[in-house]
Amino acid sequence: FNQLKIEVGFNSVATVQKFLAYLEEPYLFINLTRYSAKIKTQQKTPQKIYIIDNGFVKAKSFELSPNYGRLLENLVFVELLRRNYKPKLELFYYRTRNDREIDFILRKGHSIEQLVQVCYDISQPKTLKREIDALTEASPELHCINLLIINWDKEEILEKNGLKIQLI
Repeated sequence: FNQLKIEVGFNSVATVQKFLAYLEEPYLFINLTRYSAKIKTQQKTPQKIYIIDNGFVKAKSFELSPNYGRLLENLVFVELLRRNYKPKLELFYYRTRNDREIDFILRKGHSIEQLVQVCYDISQPKTLKREIDALTEASPELHCINLLIINWDKEEILEKNGLKIQLI
């Protein structure tokens, strides 16, 4: 919200939050909460904003280069909604103790069902390592071994630290 306040030139974060709530009401935007076992912590942490249709992004954004990674992540989010995962109940993002981000946490009941990373291009070893390291760090923290990396063009199963990570 702070970053958007500066970009748009608003005077307060409250104004940004109010306008985004107006856009969230007709389901143009949906906020994703950071996962925590404590509700108060969830409410205080920053939220990620997803747009309900990538067409809006392509139609109204000014780009110097295409941001396929962000578009793919947004697409996965919309697909998770279509599969009836409810934000703030079953669908979250997560930050590990070392501040590595997990794009999506899928929860059923009281347990974490799956950890999902989305990365358009994992051809660079550094990029793949970043995604794998985040999953292998979050796995023991969240007691989940169902690990997935969604990418554009690679399918395989990797093993790291005794964990299997599926790439699709």
